[in-house]
Amino acid sequence: MNTVSHLRVIIVEDDLDLREETELGLRSLGFEATGVADATALYRELVNKKYDIAILDIGLPGESGLSILKHLRSSSSNMGIVILTARGTLDDRVQGLDDGADAYMVKPVDLQELASVLNSLARRLSPINKPTHAPSAPTQANACWKLCKTHWQLISPDNISIPLTPKEYTLLNRLVEKCGQPVSKAHIIHAFGGDVDEFDFHRVEVMISRLRRKGKAVTGELLPIKALPGFGFSFTGNCQFI
Repeated sequence: MNTVSHLRVIIVEDDLDLREETELGLRSLGFEATGVADATALYRELVNKKYDIAILDIGLPGESGLSILKHLRSSSSNMGIVILTARGTLDDRVQGLDDGADAYMVKPVDLQELASVLNSLARRLSPINKPTHAPSAPTQANACWKLCKTHWQLISPDNISIPLTPKEYTLLNRLVEKCGQPVSKAHIIHAFGGDVDEFDFHRVEVMISRLRRKGKAVTGELLPIKALPGFGFSFTGNCQFI
């Protein structure tokens, strides 16, 4: 099996035997794998080291795997996330994927199959459609993201276009018009024509998570969208409409 080079994987599993078995097995297949028992240990690891993919069990002590998933997706992290759990009902699968998991696998799983999913995910998340010749680095003055009103595209500072759905454009329109400033949940909800008291803002958080992943895949850059817990979001990069 051809393993994506230098792929760093962190496994969050409270069962010691299963954690060590998965960690050692992935290492034998060429992955740089690390195992931890809970959310606290995971967050400690993420402070000190960058990982490409997290493998999360759901039934963890303390903070659940789904809570960890939401936390990672609400941050600026573009980490690949695989749910590996004993919970295999359709409702569980749908919830995990809707919350932002890239893949959902049910225990017991064959190690070769898990490795194949990790490799496939790593290739999918790696930069694509990049120019054959890297453009010169933009200067501070012109390093600007542009939101195209005509063709519904977000254009990176390297002039790489990210196609947008109508809802993604509506969201970015609100963020770019307040470029660099905090945009409240209420302001975003109004853009979608929703009622502040009834609108499920989690739908917006999921949309931003998917938009971040799409932007990273197309341009190789992190979209400068920052979550402001309890308030809303902000587009922190230089931006303008065209």
